[in-house]
Amino acid sequence: MKRIIKVLGLILCLGMIFCGSASAQKPIVIGSIWGITGTYALMAKQATDSIQMAIDEINAAGGLLGRKLEQVKEDDENNPAISARKYERLVLEKGMDFCIGSVASSATLNLMQLANKYNKILMVSISQSMDITGKSRNKQTFRVNANPGITSGALCDWLVKNMGKNFYLLTVDYAWGRSTSEAYRKALPDRGATIIGETFFPLETKDFASYFGRIKAAKPDILFITAAGNDAISVVTQVEQYGLKQMMAISGDGSLVSGDVLPGQGKSADGIITADYYAPILDTPENKAWVAKYKSLYKEEPSKFSVSSYEAMNWLAQAIKKAGSTDTDKVIAALEGSTYHGPQGVKVMDPDSHQTSLEIYMIKIADGKPTIIGKAK
Repeated sequence: MKRIIKVLGLILCLGMIFCGSASAQKPIVIGSIWGITGTYALMAKQATDSIQMAIDEINAAGGLLGRKLEQVKEDDENNPAISARKYERLVLEKGMDFCIGSVASSATLNLMQLANKYNKILMVSISQSMDITGKSRNKQTFRVNANPGITSGALCDWLVKNMGKNFYLLTVDYAWGRSTSEAYRKALPDRGATIIGETFFPLETKDFASYFGRIKAAKPDILFITAAGNDAISVVTQVEQYGLKQMMAISGDGSLVSGDVLPGQGKSADGIITADYYAPILDTPENKAWVAKYKSLYKEEPSKFSVSSYEAMNWLAQAIKKAGSTDTDKVIAALEGSTYHGPQGVKVMDPDSHQTSLEIYMIKIADGKPTIIGKAK
């Protein structure tokens, strides 16, 4: 009997060792939720490519806490309800440890509620609604990209000083567009400008001609467009085709002419002025090296969505390493108030809002490419 007990004890010990070893080797699962199909598909591709780039670098260096990282991608089709289902699938079926996403702000605002419910950190690298780090902010959500409150002041200053005071807003009709509109509706009058009209258009609009008659009749100095992805390609090319650029200046949120859409817009984007937190031509050693590597891997120029998603993954990894754990509360503590140095430069995560600080640049499109014409003051 003693011999049997010893044998059973040995088997139990070996089982515990094996289970402990297996647990240590289990990958850290990074849920990656994006609108992989639809108007923001290219943004989503650049985000997931950049996250994978960061993960491959981390894994090649030995991983985190003795474990490899694994990206598990889900397509939310830019739909909040689908986004919620995909998030819960990642938690309940895939063992998700952390999440990065989404493109559409409406989907991200939905994910935030689930991040709070399951106490899982959500890193935001694309969505720009002010509410994410404003009235809807929570302890689990951290944003590494800009919001309209960060970019609007500098852009409004420049536009009013150099291009005119009468603005017409053409705005995509969902959470991000309305949040951006709200920011500019506050910033422009403060600088002596007048908003003489605004038209909202649905996501995935193909034909903008029906909106242009109203805009031409209003005779603004500046048409300010809030659009991204395929919407941005469509509206910018049609603004050129219908001759609006000869009648008024064209500007907009940085996503209107970001790196993901410029190849599709070509020279139709020439002359558009915006303010944004990144362009691949940033002249720093860190950015030059990163752009060269990105282009060698993916055969295209990176966009602001590429770099912010890459930095979101690396900033999260930095915090996990500092915490020495994947425990959510410990990693939150490591993220709050932390500093990260990446291709964009040095950034700090605000401990209260969980919004990162960023340098903002004035950007003008020339020959279908971004040129930096100054740093925002």
